[in-house]
Amino acid sequence: MQRVRDVIGLPVIELERGKEVGYVHDLLFNEHKQWAGILLGEKGFLRQGTYIPVKAVCAIGTDCVSIADQQAIVSFSSFPPGWISIQTGSSPVQGKTFVTAEGEHLGVVEDVYFRTGSGKIVGYELSNGILSDIIDGRTVVPSTERLKMGEDTVIVSGSE
Repeated sequence: MQRVRDVIGLPVIELERGKEVGYVHDLLFNEHKQWAGILLGEKGFLRQGTYIPVKAVCAIGTDCVSIADQQAIVSFSSFPPGWISIQTGSSPVQGKTFVTAEGEHLGVVEDVYFRTGSGKIVGYELSNGILSDIIDGRTVVPSTERLKMGEDTVIVSGSE
């Protein structure tokens, strides 16, 4: 299991030439909560956004991410609709409030856990504020089909 926070900020190394081609800006997931790629740079006024599809990632290590060659980097405009980002974009997962359908506040998303092998999101680390984090620790809510990702909140249904 891998924490998204541990991957964001890592350098991306091209194995063919041993060249650093950028840094992990964010991780991208599809609508099925399956890891889809690495965002290298967001689209800006004078620059095209770029990402690396998951199939082009050779490895995620503790110190860097490796790709075979620079051809793996593609335009972000080619990324399919419905993607989910963790820290960037119009509706990032980090900072969203988790609530139950019954109206109970569970916390705010601080981190996301995923499996590098399967690429699936497996859990969300929630915080209820720094004091609560110190006293009680953070809560990890497993990713299930009962979660509905909204614009501002994640709703956890009580029934299966």
